[in-house]
Amino acid sequence: MCRHRFVLKTVLAAVAIGFASQVFAEKAECGDQSLIIATGPSGKGFSKLFADINKVCGQVVPVCELVTTGGLDNLTVLSEKKADLGFAQIDTWTHMKTGDENINALQAIVGLNSNYLHVVTSASGFAITGEKKLFGLMSGNEKTMVINRFSDLRGQRVALVGSAQLLVRQLDKFLDYKMEMRDIESDSEAFNLVRKGEVAAALSVSGWPSGVVAPLKQDSGLTLVPYDAQIPSPQLFVKPITYKGIGVYNNNALAMPNVLLSRPFRGEKSREVAKLRECLKSKLLDLQEGSYQPGWNEIKDIDNTYGIPKFVGK
Repeated sequence: MCRHRFVLKTVLAAVAIGFASQVFAEKAECGDQSLIIATGPSGKGFSKLFADINKVCGQVVPVCELVTTGGLDNLTVLSEKKADLGFAQIDTWTHMKTGDENINALQAIVGLNSNYLHVVTSASGFAITGEKKLFGLMSGNEKTMVINRFSDLRGQRVALVGSAQLLVRQLDKFLDYKMEMRDIESDSEAFNLVRKGEVAAALSVSGWPSGVVAPLKQDSGLTLVPYDAQIPSPQLFVKPITYKGIGVYNNNALAMPNVLLSRPFRGEKSREVAKLRECLKSKLLDLQEGSYQPGWNEIKDIDNTYGIPKFVGK
């Protein structure tokens, strides 16, 4: 286990350097009184949660969205003071804090829903032809290989999007799967690589329902397969999720709880952050019972920040 931890920290450092050198965040046009919240790609989980927060609490505390690539990017954005608050998975913060004192100093506003690892593969499999080496396999005859579960990805080429670029590297080292990983900018690009047989799977992290997986239909040629490997951390768990559009029901997915994080403000902004926290706590029932994202219904205790230090403020 110690060896695994050392390897994960080494991989983490390499990935973090890459993200620090090319932070992808759209400039937020915000007023001076707005709290800038780093979210993720438009249409995915964090961005949708932000939209709900703006609806129920925007009149109490003005908030403004900074679109990023996701939770891993959000931590870098917060460290560089390009945002005031940001969404992130607890496992991502746990690993990233060891190499950045600004990330280590972040404080949790509220505990949120979970993100899920979506393992998207071809519904009909991909062809392995002749003597050509493909995904680490050799074959004298053409045959079709179908990925039925996460463990089938041993030695395979996979496309990673957003926060999955760190998570899957951690899993790969922990499980010793020796996957060949390609970092891809968008889910649509990663899905096209699956359709063309250039990768065995596209791995993406999002809340449920995913804004990129939910619109898929059975004629898309894509499907979702379950996570069946060992869980690398007690902070993570497996939970079944369903996507009716592609005919996938009760598919076990690796889940990672999320939190809304803040920089450790002590001045005027600390009062604004505290007001936002109190608003979210008072409006949780409205968020759960109204026409808002289903992720709010996953929250059992909004004060549960999974061991991350809570916001103190002034």
